[in-house]
Formats: sequence, structure tokens, C-alpha cells
Amino acid sequence: MAVPMRAQTSPTAEPRSTAPTPQRPLAVVPRSRRAAGFALTTAVLMASVMAAALYLHTRISERQLEIDRLERAVHASQAEFDVLRSERAEARSPVALADRALALGMVPGDVSVFVNVDPMLLAITIARTGELPAAELGDGFTGSIEPLDQFRLVKSLSAEAP
Repeated sequence: MAVPMRAQTSPTAEPRSTAPTPQRPLAVVPRSRRAAGFALTTAVLMASVMAAALYLHTRISERQLEIDRLERAVHASQAEFDVLRSERAEARSPVALADRALALGMVPGDVSVFVNVDPMLLAITIARTGELPAAELGDGFTGSIEPLDQFRLVKSLSAEAP
């Protein structure tokens, strides 16, 4: 059986017509909803950014007012401290103390009497308490001294050999 052959044509090739196509009249096409959505989203985004900036500036202003109030309070407290320190210095001055003592009926002492303390008694007291008089060691001393060293210190202060 014989199969008739077809003419070979390319599958993409379409026959061309030579007749002119009629043109449609021009008309305004409505904007797509996509552009309107983009504009609305942009407007909402800009409004929220502006609201956030407004809120931020408001908070900064509130904080600055609080800082200013605290600084005024600190300056007032410093001024009050200076006044109180000045009053304290005046109250502790020797002249003020003498005036208050006279107002209480006290009189200045005429004669001073010094009491001699036996060095051995001082050494025994130091050994029992474990403390030395601060005047004997100097202002910067903060450590502890062994009892034998305490005894030597007392003997050296009393001008006796250990």
C-alpha cells in the first residue's frame, strides 16, 4: 500500500495573507489596580515613617526636659550643700566653740597637768588590747604589730633599752 506524500512545510510557518488588517480606534485605557495599590502602599508607608519620627522627637524632647529638671535639682542641692558646709565650718571654728562654751558657763583652764604613765603599764594594756596608739605609729599605718615588737616600741618610747 502506498501512502501519498505531503508537501513539506515548516510547522512555524503560517500562510501570509495579503489583505490589510482593519485598525481599531484609539481609546484611553484605565490605569491598572496595581499602580493604585503601589501609590496607596507608598502613602501609608510615608505616613507611618512620619508618625514614627514625630513620636521619636516627642520622646527626645520629654527626656531633655527631664534632664534639665534633674540638672536644676543637682545645682540647687550643690548650692545647699555649700551653704551647709560653710555653716558647719563656722560652727566648728575655735572662736564659735569658745563662744558656746562661755554661753554654757565654762571657763578656760589656767593650768595643764600631764599625767605620767608607767611604760610597763602601757605595754601591758597594749598587749591585752592588741592595739597601739595611732600617734606612736604615724598616720599611714594600718597593719598590726606582734606583741614583742609592741613591747620594744613602748620601751623605745620610754627611753629604756629592751
